[in-house]
Amino acid sequence: MSSAFILELSVGPGGSRWAETHTWTEPWQLKRILEEFCANDDNLAAYHCISYGATLAIWVVQSGHLVDFIDLHPYILVALPEGKRPLGEFRADEDALNAFLDGREDDWLEDVQLTLFWDPIEERLPKLEHPLLQHDEDAPFEGTPPAIAPKDSYLSHANPMTLGSMEHESGEELEPPFDLHS
Repeated sequence: MSSAFILELSVGPGGSRWAETHTWTEPWQLKRILEEFCANDDNLAAYHCISYGATLAIWVVQSGHLVDFIDLHPYILVALPEGKRPLGEFRADEDALNAFLDGREDDWLEDVQLTLFWDPIEERLPKLEHPLLQHDEDAPFEGTPPAIAPKDSYLSHANPMTLGSMEHESGEELEPPFDLHS
């Protein structure tokens, strides 16, 4: 029974078509993926976060059991022309969110910046128990998401776990933003 982290970046079915899971065993790997996401180079990160309330989470699997869910919304700061706020707080303020979305032209995404606060995330990540998920291993896990987890998660698409990054809507394997050592 293997251990791993599953980073989920997704929008539930019916919204935008986006369902990434990134299954890795080292915190620095998750950090690199989140840094690339927050760079918002193609503006899709801001689009998914603000317009659709994307699922941004880390699932922790220890020895084949789902043991934790970390919501990343409090740890990503959104910088808008109107000011800076944690993403979760901004999305929860319906008046501010609607006013922002209603008052934007088609190029509104260019005005949005996302900043990752990694240290508090890393503090919440446990040390994974051995054995860690290995390359070319399919490792199932069991357990149900906690009540606070999003209901439209793609977590089940990452079971069984395999090391790597996947976009489940297209079935495409994603290249990680780091070198893999053999």
